[in-house]
Amino acid sequence: MFYKIKKISHIFSTFFIVSLALISLICKTYHYKHTFSTGKWINHPAARTDIADNLLAKHPLTGMTLSEVETLLGPETENAYCKRENNLVYYLGPERGILAIDSEWLVIEFQNGRVSKTYITTD
Repeated sequence: MFYKIKKISHIFSTFFIVSLALISLICKTYHYKHTFSTGKWINHPAARTDIADNLLAKHPLTGMTLSEVETLLGPETENAYCKRENNLVYYLGPERGILAIDSEWLVIEFQNGRVSKTYITTD
C-alpha cells in the first residue's frame, strides 16, 4: 500500500514539474512573439500585428520627429492605405480576429513636425 502511494506521489510530482516547465515555455514564447524590437519590425513585417500593441504601449511615439520615427520603424509602407500629407502609414498585416477580411494599418500623424497622434485602423 505504501509503495502505491509513493508511486502515485512520484507520478504527480513529475506531472507537476513537467506542467510548470511547459507553462513557462509557453509564456516566454508568447512574450517574445509579442515584444517589439526595431529589428523584428523591419526584418519580419509579417509579425507586425503581433508586436504593434507592444510598440504603442512601450514606445510612446507622441512628440517624436519624423526622423526619430523612421529610425525606430524604418520607412513607411509605399502606396499605403489612408496616406495623407502629414502622416506615416505602416502596413501591419491581416486584421486580427476570426473574420479577417481587412488589413490593419498603423497611422502616425504629425503636427508642427512632431507626432501628434497614433492609431491602428483597418481598410
